[in-house]
Amino acid sequence: MRSGSRWKLASNGLWCALSSCLLIAALLAACGSDSAKVRGPDAEEATLSSAVADTLEGLLRVGENGLTFQTCGSGQEAWVIESPGADLRVAAEGLSVDAGAPVFARLVGGVVAPPDAVPGSGYASAIAVRQWVYLAEDTSGCPGAQVEAVEGARPAGEGEEMPVLPAGVILRALGNEPFWHVDVGADVVRIGRLGFDDLEFPTGGPVSENGTRRWSGDADGHRFELVVEEQRCADTMIDRTYPFTALLTLDGQELSGCALEPPGGP
Repeated sequence: MRSGSRWKLASNGLWCALSSCLLIAALLAACGSDSAKVRGPDAEEATLSSAVADTLEGLLRVGENGLTFQTCGSGQEAWVIESPGADLRVAAEGLSVDAGAPVFARLVGGVVAPPDAVPGSGYASAIAVRQWVYLAEDTSGCPGAQVEAVEGARPAGEGEEMPVLPAGVILRALGNEPFWHVDVGADVVRIGRLGFDDLEFPTGGPVSENGTRRWSGDADGHRFELVVEEQRCADTMIDRTYPFTALLTLDGQELSGCALEPPGGP
């Protein structure tokens, strides 16, 4: 073979190798560009992990297309991004409120940029929620938020901004760390705890003695006793004073807190 032919073959091989490198580089650049534009599960997890965690209080709304959160004292709603296992929608839908109505929520999360996709992209900001701490139907503990007023609703108990109790509840006891509440009705007591299913106990009314009322009962392998005394009780987490102290004993565990009645008593 002549030397000119050998050079031609060598140059052709070099050109093929160079073309292959350019093609691979172009493919890698295209992949990098696509990954930057697409917000998949990995991007959402990165958003959640990068959010600075804080305890937030406000109004949570459950819609068909997602969740929104309005911080107490703010007139602006933010889109909610749930972390895996937060189960915020499931917990909120378990409360007895109308569809789209707000519930009071205490969440652990942080403010992040809204997602690229609709409907979340239509909001100025988003809340990356790592876990929910407390949910309640009563929204009166969220001053400054936009809540539709309930006709005829009046504060319950003593002090300002006291909760409005649901119909049929003659007494509510509640406490923090861990968060719990007890709703006492005429013939049933319902106990809610953070991270547990609600419990329901039939009851025939309290045993009263020297200003102390005591409810107790058994159901489904659980036993409770609720003791309420006429003594002022301060909830330092929300700067509120209740008219009664409460002690809940559930399956041997004692939980202390406060209690209130509807206006005018039970």
